[in-house]
Amino acid sequence: MAAGRDSAPPPRTPSRIPHLPRPIKRGVAPAYQPPGKPAGGGPATPLNTKRMIWTGAFAAVTFVGAVYGAGLKTQQEYQAEKKQIQEAPIEDRIRGLEDRRATLVAQKIPLEWKLDALRARMRAKEMKDAEENQP
Repeated sequence: MAAGRDSAPPPRTPSRIPHLPRPIKRGVAPAYQPPGKPAGGGPATPLNTKRMIWTGAFAAVTFVGAVYGAGLKTQQEYQAEKKQIQEAPIEDRIRGLEDRRATLVAQKIPLEWKLDALRARMRAKEMKDAEENQP
């Protein structure tokens, strides 16, 4: 056996025994404030400015990369779908166009109702304004 490996820890001497228990603090630790510096705003140090510039640069590169990657993926999906439609048999293409037309007609009907209601309100307002202007 090695002499220093399995030896017991040194005995606790009075200088190693704490006199008071350490206070327990909860919550976020306060920011480090070097002695002699006032708390709060002061001029930005070159180190902090440089750190902010690098952080902004990394965030910008990450954002641009994410947007560019999403655009590439969308473009690839569009190309694949376009190729699939072009390679489909004529009957499938016609069926797809008919389905699309049915969807568009279903969307058109509520819009026409809203447009008719708007036109009726506009006519009623014009008639009311015309009656008020006549003595």
